[in-house]
Amino acid sequence: MSSTESRPAVQSLRQDLAVVLVFWTLVTLGLVLSSVLDARRSGNAISVVRAASVVAPLMLPQVCFSTVVAWVLHRQPHWLNRPLLLLAGAWAAIPVYLALATPAVVAIGLLTRSRPWADFNQAFGDWAAMNIWVDAMMASAGMAVQIGWAFWRHAQRQREAALYASAENLNLRLTLLQGQLEPHFLFNTLNGIAALVRGAEREVALLALSRLSELLRYALRASQQRWVSVADELRFVDDYVALQRLRFGASLQWLADIEPADWARWACPPLLLQPLAENAIRHGLESGLQGALQLHVQRHGGTLQVTLDNPHDPTAALLPGHGVGLSKTRERLYVLYGDRAQLQTDVASDRFRLRLSMPLEDLDVALEAPGR
Repeated sequence: MSSTESRPAVQSLRQDLAVVLVFWTLVTLGLVLSSVLDARRSGNAISVVRAASVVAPLMLPQVCFSTVVAWVLHRQPHWLNRPLLLLAGAWAAIPVYLALATPAVVAIGLLTRSRPWADFNQAFGDWAAMNIWVDAMMASAGMAVQIGWAFWRHAQRQREAALYASAENLNLRLTLLQGQLEPHFLFNTLNGIAALVRGAEREVALLALSRLSELLRYALRASQQRWVSVADELRFVDDYVALQRLRFGASLQWLADIEPADWARWACPPLLLQPLAENAIRHGLESGLQGALQLHVQRHGGTLQVTLDNPHDPTAALLPGHGVGLSKTRERLYVLYGDRAQLQTDVASDRFRLRLSMPLEDLDVALEAPGR
C-alpha cells in the first residue's frame, strides 16, 4: 500500500481510537463521580483526584479490549457485510475478555491500594460475581458502540462510493452524448458540401470547406471542455448558418432576434444550440417550403429561453438521421439539469416550433465546480 493510499486508512483508525477514548473517558468520569458521591454519603469524603486515581487504572483492560476490537474491525471491514456472523463473534469475545481481564483488574486493584502480591489469590477468590457481570455489561456496551460506529461509517463509505459511481456514470454518459453529436454534425455538414460538389458549384464548395475548417476548430476546442459560454454557442450557430447559406442561397432566410445581454458570462454545454439550428434548417428547407427561420434568444430571470420557428411540411420526405440531434440534446439536458431544463416541440399545420429552457449558471463557477 502506497503512502497516499494509506493516509485514509490511518485517518480511519485514528477516528475509531478517538471513539474508544471518548467513550471510556465518559464512562470513567461517571464512575469517578459515583465513587465521590457514595463516599460522601458514607461519611468518608474523598477528592475527585483520589477517586480518579483508583477508578481510572481499573478501566485499562476495557480500553485495551476496545482498542483490539477497533483494530480488528479496521483490518477486517468485510465482516461488516455479514452482521450476524459479526455479532456472534462479538458475543464469543466477551467470555475470552473476562477470562483475561478479571485477573488483570484484581492485580491493578492490589497496586492502587498498595496491597502485597501475596494477597492476589485471596483477592481473586473474593472478587464478586457482580463485578464480573458489571465488567461484561460494560465491555458489551463498549463493543456495541464500536460496532454501531463501524456500521455507520461503512454505510457512509458505501453512500459516497455510490455517489461517486453515479457521478462517474453521468460524466461518462455526457461524454458519450457529446461524442455522438460531433460526428453527427460533421457528417451532415459534409453531406451538404458534397451536394455543392455534385451541383458543379466547386468554388462555393471550396469556400464551404474553408468555413467548415473554422467550425471544426471550435468544435474540437469545445469538445474538450464541459462548458463554454452562451456567446460562444451563439457565434457558432451564426457561423453554421453562414455555411449553410452557401448551400441554400437566398432560400435560407434566417432571422435572429437575440436579446442584448452579457451572454459571455453564462455557461452552456458545448454544441448544444447547433443541432437545434440544423433541425430547423432541415425541417424548413429540405421539405421544400418557403418562409423564414426565426431564432429568439432571451434571458428570463435565471433562465435561458431559446425559440426556433421554421416552416414545416408533414408530408415531406427528409434525409435519414432527422431528429437524432434533438434526441441527444434532450438527453444531455436531462443529465445536466434534470427537470430544470425543458426541450419542447410544437407542430402546427405549416410551422414547427422548438422551445428550449434551461437554467443560467455563471461560467466561472461551472468551470470550477468538481465533476462538472
